[in-house]
Amino acid sequence: MSLHRVACPTAQGSRAAARWFRRSSDAVGTGVGQSRPVSHLKRAPGPETQTFGGGGFARRTRRGVGTHAPSATTEVDTDALIASYLDEKQLKQVRTFAATLLERNKHMNLTGALTVDEVLTRHVADSLALIPAIESALGEAHKPSSGSDACASERNVRVKLLDVGSGAGFPGMALAIARPNWNVTLLDTLQKRTTFLADAADACGVSNVTTLWSRAEDAGSVGSEHREAYDLVTARAVAELRVLCELCVPMVKTGGAFLAAKNSAESAREELAAAAAAVAVLGGAPFRTEEVRSVGPDGRLRTAVVSRKATPTPAKYPRRAGMPNKRPL
Repeated sequence: MSLHRVACPTAQGSRAAARWFRRSSDAVGTGVGQSRPVSHLKRAPGPETQTFGGGGFARRTRRGVGTHAPSATTEVDTDALIASYLDEKQLKQVRTFAATLLERNKHMNLTGALTVDEVLTRHVADSLALIPAIESALGEAHKPSSGSDACASERNVRVKLLDVGSGAGFPGMALAIARPNWNVTLLDTLQKRTTFLADAADACGVSNVTTLWSRAEDAGSVGSEHREAYDLVTARAVAELRVLCELCVPMVKTGGAFLAAKNSAESAREELAAAAAAVAVLGGAPFRTEEVRSVGPDGRLRTAVVSRKATPTPAKYPRRAGMPNKRPL
């Protein structure tokens, strides 16, 4: 599947999109909605940033359900969160993708979700919640502008994003639908999964997605066209952070960023500390964490772990396939 530019149509209001979303209409909108900064939490604090290593459903909410969740859990209005990033056409695309996923799931082990709404609540909202952290990591050069020149600016901004271990397509497919000006590559080690993702992208009418059947160690090796080729590399529910660093950082271009989706910063503190040396060896700057509008199993907000690519990755990394898992840095 080739990559194509997607024009930036007129904006739609998020309230209208939310009404459409709740009644699960089949109507197709004509524009791409402009996202606005949102806060759909049932508690007061906003995002928190820390540095590590260098030092159709109605008003649905998501809350932590783990056995060790605190007594006062955080809730996120996933209905409003999704509607704030997607216009009517995009909402139809994600519902089509969810339905395609569930149909293929009858023959493949892709997700534990059983309904379209569950896919949207558990996976789509969780993926879209990463967008503020991603745009912050990309920096001002890749952020969409506001005002009368916003559409022209978004047409000209071409972000190259790689989703490692994309599996069922999250977060990569959701991000591609929400940000049609991003070129998104979905990498997976199983050909049947990349075949599904390509078929699903066609079914949804998503033209800014490419699939890559490969091991991350091979894609990031010296001589590969994917080595140090991406503005941002993401990973969600793939491996521990030490392993992810070696799988992902070699494919980030200098000045780009690596972003891993994790549970709360508190639950990932030891993992962050253990991976500090690994990310430095691979050319990454010290980690920083940013809370995102998604609730983990401990009842706390999930965390985006980000490292900027400060220097090129040494040629001996990544090591041969399987070694990062067997002997993490």
